[in-house]
Amino acid sequence: MSIYVNRVLNMKHIKVIGFDMDHTLVRYNTDKFEQLVFNITIDKLLKDHNYPEEIKKFKFDFDKAIRGLVIDKDHGNTLKVSLYSKIKNSFHGSKPLSYKEQLKLYGSENIDLREDRFLSVDTAFSIAFVIIYAQLVDLKDKNPNLELPQYAEMANDVLNCVDIAHRDGTIKEEVKANLETYVIKEKEVVDALKRFRKYGKKLWIVTNSGYAYTKALLDYCINPFLEGETWSDLFEITVTLSSKPRFFTDKLSFLSVDTETGLMSNHDKKLVPGVYQGGYGVKLQKDMGVEESEILYLGDHIYGDILKLKKACAWRTALVIEELDKEVTAYKSTKSISVEIDNLMDQKVQLEKEIDELYAKEHEHGQSVEKDTLHAKFDEIEKIDKNLGKHIKSYESHFNPYWGEIMRAGAEPSFFAEQVERYACIYMTKISDFNSVSPRMYFRPGKRRLSHEH
Repeated sequence: MSIYVNRVLNMKHIKVIGFDMDHTLVRYNTDKFEQLVFNITIDKLLKDHNYPEEIKKFKFDFDKAIRGLVIDKDHGNTLKVSLYSKIKNSFHGSKPLSYKEQLKLYGSENIDLREDRFLSVDTAFSIAFVIIYAQLVDLKDKNPNLELPQYAEMANDVLNCVDIAHRDGTIKEEVKANLETYVIKEKEVVDALKRFRKYGKKLWIVTNSGYAYTKALLDYCINPFLEGETWSDLFEITVTLSSKPRFFTDKLSFLSVDTETGLMSNHDKKLVPGVYQGGYGVKLQKDMGVEESEILYLGDHIYGDILKLKKACAWRTALVIEELDKEVTAYKSTKSISVEIDNLMDQKVQLEKEIDELYAKEHEHGQSVEKDTLHAKFDEIEKIDKNLGKHIKSYESHFNPYWGEIMRAGAEPSFFAEQVERYACIYMTKISDFNSVSPRMYFRPGKRRLSHEH
C-alpha cells in the first residue's frame, strides 16, 4: 500500500518517531475485537444499568457502522455527513431515513456538529457502540411499554459502558488471554521500526493503555522478530496511561515504571530513556532535546492522537486508517466502472448543453424549434440516467453496503476525510507501509487544482 500526503514532510528533518499502540503499532483483528466489545457492553448494560433482557437478542454486524459517522442523540439517528456538514446518508436506529424524513428533521442547511446532541464516531473502538445504539433505538420504537431511557440517555449509557469496559480491564484481560484471536503479529512492522533506527531515528511510544497490557501486546508482537533485544530496547521512551488527548494539553505528572516489577514512583526530574506513566508532551519534548518540528507522531484516533496534538504541541502528524486497505482495493477494482460513469456523464452534459441551445434559439432569437428534436434529446438523457443508475449501483456494491465509502459522502469528501486532510500531514493503512519508501523521504502533496484550473 501507499503513504498518502496532505502536507510537505521532509523525513530527513525528523529525529523522533512516536507511536500510539492500539490500532497503530499493534493491529487488531478488528471484527473479532469489536464483537468482544459488543458482548461485554451488552453484559454491562444488563448488570449496571438494568436494561431489559431483550438486548441479549441483539446481533453484531460489523458492516453496520464505519468510522466517521455522527450520532444525533436526541433523535436516535446515525448520520454520514460531508465536509460541509451536509447529510448524505441517515438511519433512524437501523432503518434508513427517506429523503423527505431527513429533510423534515434537518432541513436543507448544514448541521452544526458543535451542538451537544451530535457525537462523532472517530475511532475503530466506536463500531460496537453504534451497532448497539441503533438496535436500542429500534427496541424502544417497537416496544413503547418497555422501560427504556430517552434516545440521548441510551447513547450516553452505551458510551459509558464501552468506556468502562476498556478502562476496568474487562476487555484487556480477555485480549491478553487470547492474543492469537484478537491481535495481528506482523514482522513487517518490526522491519519498519528497525529501518528507522538504522537511519538514526529515535522511537517513542505514547499510549493510553497501562503498562501490563502494553507489555503483554508488545512482547507478543515485537519481541519474536528481534534478536538479542526486546521492544523496550527498541524504543527510547515508552509512556503508558498517557491520558491522551490531555497528554498534549495538560501538565500532568510523570511516574517512572520499574519494568521488572511494574511498580511506579514519582519522577520529578529530567526524563531519561525508559518507561513512564502519565506526564505531558511538552516536557517530554524539551527533556529529550528535540524541537516540535522534529517529531512525527502516528496514531489512529483523529481527535485524541492528531487534532489535539496538532493544535497544542505542533508535532508533525500521521494517521493510520486501517479501513483504507479495503477501500483502495475497491477503487482499483472499480476503475473501469468509474471510467464508464464519467463517459456517461460527459454524454449527459453534452445533451443538456444542446437542449439549452435549442431553448436559447426559441426564447432569445424567436426561431422555431422542432419539438420532436427536443423530446428525442430528453429521451436520450433518460436512457443515460438509467444506465448511470446501474453503473453507480455496481460501483457502490464494492464498498460498505450501508454507508458506502469512508472518505466520501456522495460526490464530496466526507467530514472524516476533511479532518484527515486538515490535521494529518500524511496517512496510511498500517505502519509497514513505510517499508515501501525511504526513511529520508521528502513527502510532497500533489498540486490541488481549483475548479477554475481544471
